[in-house]
Amino acid sequence: MKRARKDEGDDDVSVGKKEEEAEYCSSSISCLSEACLAHAISFTTPMDACRCSAVSAAFQTAVSSDAVWEYFLPPDYHSILARADDPVDFTTSNKELFLSLAQDHVLLDQRTKKPKLSPCFRFEEVAELVAVCWLDLGGRVNCRELSPNTEYVAYLIFKLADESYGLDCRTQEAYITMDDQVVSAKRTISLHPRMQDTHVDMGRSEKEGQAEEETVSYPRERDDGWMEVQLGHFYNHQEDTGVVAIHLYEHVQLNWKKGLILEGMEIRHNIGP
Repeated sequence: MKRARKDEGDDDVSVGKKEEEAEYCSSSISCLSEACLAHAISFTTPMDACRCSAVSAAFQTAVSSDAVWEYFLPPDYHSILARADDPVDFTTSNKELFLSLAQDHVLLDQRTKKPKLSPCFRFEEVAELVAVCWLDLGGRVNCRELSPNTEYVAYLIFKLADESYGLDCRTQEAYITMDDQVVSAKRTISLHPRMQDTHVDMGRSEKEGQAEEETVSYPRERDDGWMEVQLGHFYNHQEDTGVVAIHLYEHVQLNWKKGLILEGMEIRHNIGP
């Protein structure tokens, strides 16, 4: 098999071509309007947007625009922040408002809620379960604070201490009500990650093990280092005006429980299948 002869100047031509392509891409980006750059950056994250400001002067200007940070703020942030325990300054730019909310830990409704900005900005303090037998956790939200005609999923956001135990009891259940009417049926909740051989260790058949996987909610680790477990889902209709209550409890077996580090409950749009 013959090999094609390589001319001595091929490397120089290749390098020159790459430089021309890079220069063309750079000049093409510089021709984009500030509004176009801002729109593209708005599809990233707050941290990535800050990094983009180091690309060029055009990017720095686009990143500082209100249009970018408008996307990072909650859609109805004016009405949400009107419920803040301490007044919020709206006279600043959207970027300054976002950073202020992230750093100052603004709390709502007698310090029971926090506006969701990004996974990396969470409550300044969290609670840790030391030792209890009777477990009863709950969260409430008014339907009017949620988008109408939208399905939501409720999650418990938590971590486990090194010496945690008793948080995978079979009688540990969750359910959701709307004005005292059950809208998400009871489900067993394990706060310990599922072990691959759980059904073998507990002496159950493979068929029983598969049935358990369908009826028990197990947690998964998030990108921000916390874990989340699904507590249930519900649909918020246009005409709903009541209160949604989320419950997680264990009142039957009453085994000792320890090591739950609780960040809170999170309600978000159901975008899954």
